[in-house]
Amino acid sequence: MKIRSTAGFGSVTSLLRLGVVLAVALTVALWAGAAQAQRVKLVLSVAPTMLSAPHFVAKDKGYYDAAGLDVSIDTTLSNMSDTLPLLATGDYSLVATSAGASVFNAMQRGGLIRLLATQSEVPATGHSPVQIMVSAKEVAAGLTSLAGLKGKKIGIIGRAGYSEYDIFASLRAVGVAMSDVELVLLGRNDMGPALANGSVAAGWGTEPLPTLFERQGFSKSFQSDALKGRGFTYFFANGDFATKNPEASVKFLAAFLKGAREIDAGGWSNPEILGIVAKYTKIAPEVLSSIPIHVTPDSLAPDLKLATEMEDYYRGQNVLTYQGKIDFNAFYSQAIVDQALALAGR
Repeated sequence: MKIRSTAGFGSVTSLLRLGVVLAVALTVALWAGAAQAQRVKLVLSVAPTMLSAPHFVAKDKGYYDAAGLDVSIDTTLSNMSDTLPLLATGDYSLVATSAGASVFNAMQRGGLIRLLATQSEVPATGHSPVQIMVSAKEVAAGLTSLAGLKGKKIGIIGRAGYSEYDIFASLRAVGVAMSDVELVLLGRNDMGPALANGSVAAGWGTEPLPTLFERQGFSKSFQSDALKGRGFTYFFANGDFATKNPEASVKFLAAFLKGAREIDAGGWSNPEILGIVAKYTKIAPEVLSSIPIHVTPDSLAPDLKLATEMEDYYRGQNVLTYQGKIDFNAFYSQAIVDQALALAGR
């Protein structure tokens, strides 16, 4: 059985696919007419992290405004259990978050949520923004690889999301099963102390925590290659917003790309950009500049294959509320991504 949406995103896709030629030809008009057209209001929910930096730059440097978008950014909620209900009701127009069981369960319930594009990915090469942090006590005792975590406790902030799947994939790559470790739920402020005192052997985190914890002597970061080059966080859109505002979705993604490319072109050493990102994240500029992670996704198109792999894993964990497989293509429009790339300049 395949589960399909009935909210009409497929029809939007068909209209937008009236031609790559039309898409490219219209991009200049989309930008040029943004100031004259009625401004589209949208509320964006993102976590106050380095990965969200392109949005903060696009907001404060006027890239969203120039696209004819009135964007409000909310950084107060970051757990999927908090943000997804507000996305479904339309309080949020867009949410940047990772995929996981709660996302899949929400998508299965109908046309309330759409998959717009990739926000962040684990780069194929270079420093990853996500790390497994091994307690300094374990390292001192001789643990030298992720294989050494067999039989030990791993701290995790939330279950049934990307972090759990990344741990699964990373351990599987070194021959360790999830049944060989114990996942321990920790509060966001508890991870550092737990690593420092050795109550967990390892923990999962996103930058800048892995680097900061390593500098403080709490842990040593281990980078896994298991999910390199794969999507990490995605833009999920309210179904009504996505269906009624395809042009706004295109302009939003193009403005996001403009901010991301500016950061990757030297923004982590630019005082203006560092000040903007520090304002939203509360991370000191000197810390931001010392961890120059790549924030432009190589592929704006979401990794639907990974979504299916995660769905299979979470079905095995008995946390999905439905049977059968979701047809993720029914929730996604490649035409919107193609137009955004044309507008932003490939």
